[in-house]
Amino acid sequence: MRSMELLACARTLLFIAMGCGAVSASADDRPASITYSARIINPKLTGSLYESSSGTLLLWGTDGTILYSTDTTRWQYAETSADADLTRVASDAAGKVLIAVGERGTMLRSQDAGRRWQSISLGASDFDLRAVIHHAPSGAWIAAGTRGTILRSVDGGKTWSSLPNELDLTLETLFVEPSSGALLIGGEAGLIGRSTDAGVSWHLTRVKMQDPVTPVTAIHALENELIATSALGRFLVSTDRGETWRLMSMGGNAYITDAARDPKFDALLLASHTGDLFRRGRGEDSWEKIELLIDGQKRFISALRYDAPSQSLIAVGHHGLAARSTDGGQQWQKITTGFDSSMESLAQTGDGRFVGHGEGGYIATSADSGKSWRRVSPELSLNLREILALPDSDAMIASGELGSILRSGDSGLTWKSIDVRYPNMNTPPNLRSLVIDSSNKVLIAAGAPGTIIRSEDGGNKWQIAHWTPLEKEEAFPWILSDPRQQSLAVVEARGSMYSSQDAGRTWQRSKLETDRELWQGTVAANKSTLLIAGQRGVAARSTDGGREWQLVETGTDEDLFGSYADERSNTMFLLGGKGTLLRSIDAGLQWRRVPSGTERSLRRMLHDPKSNTLVAFGEYGSIVRSSDAGASWQAIDSGTDAELRRGLLEPGSGALVIVGQQGIILRSADAGRTWQRIPSHTRRHFRSAVFNSRNGDLVLVGERVVRLARAAATLH
Repeated sequence: MRSMELLACARTLLFIAMGCGAVSASADDRPASITYSARIINPKLTGSLYESSSGTLLLWGTDGTILYSTDTTRWQYAETSADADLTRVASDAAGKVLIAVGERGTMLRSQDAGRRWQSISLGASDFDLRAVIHHAPSGAWIAAGTRGTILRSVDGGKTWSSLPNELDLTLETLFVEPSSGALLIGGEAGLIGRSTDAGVSWHLTRVKMQDPVTPVTAIHALENELIATSALGRFLVSTDRGETWRLMSMGGNAYITDAARDPKFDALLLASHTGDLFRRGRGEDSWEKIELLIDGQKRFISALRYDAPSQSLIAVGHHGLAARSTDGGQQWQKITTGFDSSMESLAQTGDGRFVGHGEGGYIATSADSGKSWRRVSPELSLNLREILALPDSDAMIASGELGSILRSGDSGLTWKSIDVRYPNMNTPPNLRSLVIDSSNKVLIAAGAPGTIIRSEDGGNKWQIAHWTPLEKEEAFPWILSDPRQQSLAVVEARGSMYSSQDAGRTWQRSKLETDRELWQGTVAANKSTLLIAGQRGVAARSTDGGREWQLVETGTDEDLFGSYADERSNTMFLLGGKGTLLRSIDAGLQWRRVPSGTERSLRRMLHDPKSNTLVAFGEYGSIVRSSDAGASWQAIDSGTDAELRRGLLEPGSGALVIVGQQGIILRSADAGRTWQRIPSHTRRHFRSAVFNSRNGDLVLVGERVVRLARAAATLH
């Protein structure tokens, strides 16, 4: 059972630049190979380790991310090739070897205080690793995870052997009992175990408890007791170094998240996700429940620490929770941090120094025992839909859920959130479409509920151009910009179309009568034709900049997910379900279905100007290619089953690039005949991407923001 997670409110400012290691694309490019350096801008940071011999603090989390710092202020990305979510990092007693473990049997090893990591092959891994620990008395390493997996190494973590057992459950935690040196293990179904031979053999037991049986998730040594935490208000206590355990219950549904001891008051405290603390004082047998109320509310408590310099307890958690107690946890005072991001955990480096971390790359530090805090890296945990690059600039703009607008002035290296004052802040829009009106260099974003916003200063400030109340049920999935007529059109899903002839300052509504939803469109600028399409084969066109629309017959009832205008051949296309590919040579008046070579849904199309080749792509990695202006098509092997979302041309080389779900970035240097994968350092989904034409940087958005910096020497 994992710790409960709450969605963080997305309001970020500036993300601090971090370094990372390089990964290489295929050398198939001509005339020069392309080298990229992949960086996850906004990972979720879930754990920390302070390695005292080198004075290095490590933070780790999703997408194979490990950050390191020696001053808690300047952070750099460690060199890892992994894209798996990491769960634990451990160090040997001397700090010479570090091991990181994670999902899909991922294991990494470092011998330089976490700067560089090498992958350790465990063969075909059908398990996730949840815990790893070094047993200093014997020098052995132990790792554990799902499917009853227990691994052991006696050569400094270089090679590992599996310990056979009949368990088919998840092992969550490993611990070395400090006085006896015994190894302890905990997991699902109330399992807890002990080893006295450095993990060679284990005595495993299941704690008897009422259904539902809860897992043992962590083990803590608090003075002369061991406490193993669980859920539903349950925890285990041992006073004989883990040989026997006694089940305790506070009742309720509290998941015990952390434990700490205040030596000044000889008090033990347990923290929970419900915002309750459980306290036992000196000489007491029973536990007292204490509600940690901040501004009258209880919040998820993620970490609990004792700070020796100030002789106080520090508690942090979700939605800006930070509090301290100077009386052994009986009374708590709010710490004003100045931000409301969630700390998922709290690292402690001594001398009153703390580092909190969480979603979206969030890092905050305190150098005065938690009394004051400074944000080093703000939270950037939004799901983004679109991104574009401003012409002749390193500036980029991204839009997405919760009405978010993000701006970068340095080619995606750092970002700030732009505040937009929506008429109803309780119903912010999902900004699904974002364009630049090239005639006036005005930015326009739109989404549901019916919202259109615009910026005249490169995305620094935004104004509301149109707002429809939620109850009107307007949704704007797409924006079209016609540079020839200097007009803009916003597609409304149910046919309430909006157009503007003054760079988006004012909008006029017209009604297209249809019982089918409209989703997307394209512009044939040389014909001054706007084309939109959507559900069950519906399509319509406009030749007056979007003021009036006429339905056209497509001859299909398949959903149409994409459209494309090939200006060079004066041909228009509609793409949709079951491999539907429609072609028009008269500006969208008449349509003919052409065999696409696939039964998979197609979504987008890309043109290679060097060979005059067309490439269409969509779900399950489907790619089809045409060298005759779309009259005939051939299926191409993409090497992936991920849905493909956006196509681009690589600056300088002219190579084709397609991005999509599962962290996919595909590149073709031969006009789409063959495709190679560029590592993105993540398996999260991408929705959009953009190149900086000035330096070749590739920035992708979706469930993560990822920047691939391109070596300047290869751009020509």
